[in-house]
Amino acid sequence: MKKWISATTLSLLCLALPVKAEQYRFTYTKLYYQLKVNQKEGHDDVRMALFFNDAKTGKACQITKAWMEKEEHYEEFTIPSNQELPLPIDNNLKSANPLVYIQTEEGKQCDISMEVLANKSFRDSVSAKELRDLTVQMDAMLADIGGMFAKYFMPDVEGITFVFSDAVTSGVAVSTGDVLPLNNGKVTVDLRKYKDDVKFILPGEALKVTPWLVK
Repeated sequence: MKKWISATTLSLLCLALPVKAEQYRFTYTKLYYQLKVNQKEGHDDVRMALFFNDAKTGKACQITKAWMEKEEHYEEFTIPSNQELPLPIDNNLKSANPLVYIQTEEGKQCDISMEVLANKSFRDSVSAKELRDLTVQMDAMLADIGGMFAKYFMPDVEGITFVFSDAVTSGVAVSTGDVLPLNNGKVTVDLRKYKDDVKFILPGEALKVTPWLVK
């Protein structure tokens, strides 16, 4: 079953648009205008990314197949382990405006999600300074997304959240002796609590590294 979804109202971080079908269809330009912020300068180490998340758990749905097509032209996407849709940002594709199709796990309701992520993959250990430098760029990207008044209403990024696969069962160890707990596959680091030289030892490779904003 196919169902058309408008992407004009995607939010900056995560917008739930419940759809019962397992196949989703967009025009390329609808997604392009959400992701073109990646072309701006000032946040080269972070990006806006597109996911389909389980409506019940918030975890990424498995994308079983995704492709673009326009008349006789067809291109299938290779989906990475974190289940991001790797849509290219290209002016020629914007002009051609192909249809983009995404198939997810059968019988699972998935919500579309636009998320800010670190470009670099993280495993083993990382310092508080490295993470703090990332949050500066995440702030800059969120400001670009939100427009000129965003800084007056958007809280600062004060930390990061590591997202791990279901195979990871332990939290993040800190060089201070603490252990940050794993909660639903995620570990949040409040960087206000740590000096630059503090190290965080990861229990496995992080699928995502996202901003944490104080509520």
